[in-house]
Amino acid sequence: MPGAGNDPGKDRLPGNQATIWGTLGLAVVVIVGLSAVRLEHQPETTRDYPPRPLIADGPAVMKPAPEIDDEYLPCRDCHTSPDRQTGPIPRELEYEHEDTELAHGNLWCLHCHDPERPGRLRLADSSLVKFEDSWQLCTQCHAKKLPEWRAGVHGKQTGHWRGPKEYQTCVECHEPHAPPFGTIEPKPRPKRPDEIIQPARISGEEQHGDS
Repeated sequence: MPGAGNDPGKDRLPGNQATIWGTLGLAVVVIVGLSAVRLEHQPETTRDYPPRPLIADGPAVMKPAPEIDDEYLPCRDCHTSPDRQTGPIPRELEYEHEDTELAHGNLWCLHCHDPERPGRLRLADSSLVKFEDSWQLCTQCHAKKLPEWRAGVHGKQTGHWRGPKEYQTCVECHEPHAPPFGTIEPKPRPKRPDEIIQPARISGEEQHGDS
């Protein structure tokens, strides 16, 4: 009789384990075969796609400045008359500008307007700009706002995220003679969920209570 240590069935796997290992082996063979077929059709494993061109971030387009009332144009028609001469001494405004509120620091008209050419604005270096380019005048003193305005953080900017953009000049929002905004009344806080009345729920509770 063969000894107990020489039992031929000792190293054999049970039937269920043999089936499991056979199935796993077959699955590995199938996966390796499919991978080989895929690599044969697609030998390059890196996805080197050409870069997609972005929309050109073109130069900013300035929105036209608000139109000036034709009643005041041209400025020279009034400011060349002897009784309406401009002067450097601050005083109460008269005639057509009597309703104009001048509340812009300690500035007087001739700090911004050119006395010889009333239809132009005068910069600190005495160069002249048109009214529609008034932002050049404003940013002489408000230089910190210039990069914010160009980036669309200060003021209003419309257009594309990348592409043509349209900027509004300062006087679109600010009255140039009295630029500060008035006090804004704060709005009430949002209501909490328990403060919001739910008509449908209340109606259902009332009907349930009446029954």
